Amino acid sequence: MSEQPIKVALLAPQDGSPVAAAEGLDKRKDLRLTKRSEHLSKVNGTGVALAQSHDIILFHADSVNDADLKAITGMRAEGKSAKLVAIASDAMKVTDLYRLKNAGVAEVIPDSITPDDLYQQLMSYARAAAPAAHAAPAALPHMRRGRVITVTQSRGGIGSTTVAANLADQLQDRRRRFSKTEPNRVVLVDLDIQFGTIAAAFDAPPNEVLYELAVNGDIPDAFVVEEALHRLESGLSILTAPDQFAPLDALKPEQLKALVANLRLRFDYVIFDLPRALVDWLAPLIEETDLMLMVTDTSVPSIRQARRLINFYTEENTDLEVQIVVNRESKPTFKRSHHKAAEKVLERQLLHWLPEDPHAAGRALDHGVPLSKAAGRSALSKSIYRLGRAAKKSLDETKKQPKVVKE
Repeated sequence: MSEQPIKVALLAPQDGSPVAAAEGLDKRKDLRLTKRSEHLSKVNGTGVALAQSHDIILFHADSVNDADLKAITGMRAEGKSAKLVAIASDAMKVTDLYRLKNAGVAEVIPDSITPDDLYQQLMSYARAAAPAAHAAPAALPHMRRGRVITVTQSRGGIGSTTVAANLADQLQDRRRRFSKTEPNRVVLVDLDIQFGTIAAAFDAPPNEVLYELAVNGDIPDAFVVEEALHRLESGLSILTAPDQFAPLDALKPEQLKALVANLRLRFDYVIFDLPRALVDWLAPLIEETDLMLMVTDTSVPSIRQARRLINFYTEENTDLEVQIVVNRESKPTFKRSHHKAAEKVLERQLLHWLPEDPHAAGRALDHGVPLSKAAGRSALSKSIYRLGRAAKKSLDETKKQPKVVKE
């Protein structure tokens, strides 16, 4: 028996801003779209019936008034009710955003979202609301889930942030000069909420969103995530660490889970630069990680610490693939005895090697640009490029057997 289509009501008044992101929804076979050319506040007595006969009500919001809030609370007050999803304009005030959420709107997403991303969001909302009817993985082969790469370090100062920043830059794959396909969509997230330096690496402003989440305890939705991202000229999106100091244990696991879920729907690759400390809110991220890169050197203390961290992370995700990145050391023609001893301790190959190149690294940092722009022909930049290609190949090889999504 085929799955029942998801019933979506779209309220898009002709005199309001067009909902360009909703274009083509009526052509989706697994959606049944009802269009109504009216404001949310004008549904009057039909609002409750609309909510009871649909799975999702999608409406546009330039601003919020009392009539809108009354309509929302009216729909939410009656038994079985649709999930309310607002498409908000960039002009919406933060106070209006919170008024919508408090009234019962489940999600607020930006009107800059693409039609494909909106469709994927609607499908994910429906799956969460009715897992028995819509959660079967075989019924949703079109769902795009970006691959998650976490970058960690065996010791402080080993250069994991440099690796994360330049890996994210390389994964955009902008070198395909004659390809008609778009570059990969990549986002880089700085999770070191106390001492993160991703902002400095790209000469970008700090972002207070992670601090505000830590203080307020809010669960980030698609709108919050979209507003938090800073897009670089290269096309890379970044979420930088806050300027204000926040306790490392202030974030909650459910906040990270929501952040990861929203980013995976929007990007092909999601790179997280992990903090040095081990905190419990990292658990859902580790569970979702497709590939972890452990940045280290080959000194005995670093290798021992790397082994301890690998043990910790693989307890959270027994299927976690951890690859070793040896920083500031050129790949030897023949591995020496201490290299072989390190591989024995780690139970993994020293797979990736990044040579010492302080001139190229310093030039990139001073100019706030990636190595590909500051010193594209340097040995370090070429090694980062090879790391990106190897990581992509490794992820592509495991893509045929996607991880089971834990609801």
